[in-house]
Amino acid sequence: MQKGKPMNTSGVDVDLYVVDQNDNYRQIGKTTTVDGFYSFTWKPDIEGKYTVYAQFTGSESYYPSSAMTAFNVDAPPATASPQPTQPPSMADEYFLPAIVGLFVAIILVGVVTVMMLRKRP
Repeated sequence: MQKGKPMNTSGVDVDLYVVDQNDNYRQIGKTTTVDGFYSFTWKPDIEGKYTVYAQFTGSESYYPSSAMTAFNVDAPPATASPQPTQPPSMADEYFLPAIVGLFVAIILVGVVTVMMLRKRP
């Protein structure tokens, strides 16, 4: 009974179940095969080992089928929380620049005084 594949095939439904790290068994969804292949996107809610069960319940053309696999979900890496920055203090903004300015002024006055004393006979 080998016949050509009809052009209007739509695949079969596959039910997907998981057993998580805590031995909770639950259905995570349903998908449809395309030429015997299927995929599914799902975001696990806890970390640890998962066992996945795929089950096809059968049809008029095919017997029931199932398969299983496993994967592990690692804990997400810890993200550093941003540290609050403190605004600059009044000393940093006004006092330190003023003191630096005074030192510069004193040095300039000293240099001018030395130059004036040297030019006198």
